[in-house]
Amino acid sequence: MAVSIRAKLVVAIVTTLAVAAAGSALLVRQLYLRTARSTAGEALRGASAAYEDLEKNEVEKLTVILDTLVANTALRDAFAARDRDKLQAIALPIHQVLKADHGIGHWNFVDAETKRMFLRPHLPAKHDDVIERPALNKAIERRENSVGKELGKSAFALRVGRPFWGADGKLIGYIELGTEVDHFLGRMKIQTGNDFAMFIQKKLVDESEWARTRGKARNTWNDWPTVVLANSTTSDELLDEAAIAGAGADGTILDEVERNGAYFARGVFPVRESSGKIVGGLVVRHDVTALHADMQLGLLRALALLGGLAIVASILVYPVVDRLIFRRLRTMMGTMEDMSVRLAGGDYSVGSVQRSLRKDEIGGFESFFGDFLRLVGNTLRTLSDRQKQQQSRPPSRPPVPVVK
Repeated sequence: MAVSIRAKLVVAIVTTLAVAAAGSALLVRQLYLRTARSTAGEALRGASAAYEDLEKNEVEKLTVILDTLVANTALRDAFAARDRDKLQAIALPIHQVLKADHGIGHWNFVDAETKRMFLRPHLPAKHDDVIERPALNKAIERRENSVGKELGKSAFALRVGRPFWGADGKLIGYIELGTEVDHFLGRMKIQTGNDFAMFIQKKLVDESEWARTRGKARNTWNDWPTVVLANSTTSDELLDEAAIAGAGADGTILDEVERNGAYFARGVFPVRESSGKIVGGLVVRHDVTALHADMQLGLLRALALLGGLAIVASILVYPVVDRLIFRRLRTMMGTMEDMSVRLAGGDYSVGSVQRSLRKDEIGGFESFFGDFLRLVGNTLRTLSDRQKQQQSRPPSRPPVPVVK
């Protein structure tokens, strides 16, 4: 079945708009991906800045608490006398308050001469082990305050220490407070609204100590082959192979993920000790569901606009094209049929029809057709006139033969 030119024009218009719609959808998608990636980068930088601010504030808090503790004469005298039981009896109630109110889980009394642990109020049975933390050892040698973010046998902790001077002005040892860094995550979530998950390299952690410190929490040691999940602000699984591999020197923006209809941009940045050594990573998850919904809405609006344009264009093409082209073609076809009949009937003046006044393609064809009919008419008129002249001449007589 033949397809009309009108239908072909409508198909061409709809196809063009469909291609434009596909291009618009691709453009909106690319714009969304770029915006989502930029948002993930901002979330990553914001999380890193929040982490540093919390660390700075924690150091200031621990320093203020240490100032109060070294002013406690009961603690000073018991430590100076190396009376471990008395020191434990005095320190334990204080430690319980510090842990409940400030999240301070580590409190150490260290002998300055031997660098051995004299007392841990939270672990009184564990003592006399040599302290090998670089930050504290350096501070003991210089008799100055220490600040260290170091990975112990079971936790990554921020520790602040200072010399403990006796009543006679002599150095009796060091007192040190520490808080586990992964506890920052809850406060970071409150500040930023993001979710976080911290992981630590397994080779730097003691498995038995890790299991002991988990308490009632699930032991995550066997979840991953090379790292262990220290803490997370959500029950969702934030850690994956891409996050583990991405905890390099500068951090990495990870692929977007979808969960239960919500969309999240992700990133990971390295967690370092005070020495600068990377010991793990912190995964950041930022909710971009609203941004994704805006993208979808924008895409639907663009498609609706182009669909509406296709419908309007399809409706308008009929009267416009009919007025500009097909009506004139019908008129021209009627004229051609009339001229053909007149020409066949001997009216050779059909070529004198008025030329088209419109300077367009159809007007040019009308003029060409008029010139063609005039040429044909003139030719036929000439032939007809010759035939008439021949018919009007008297017939010629044959010559009379001469008789000799």
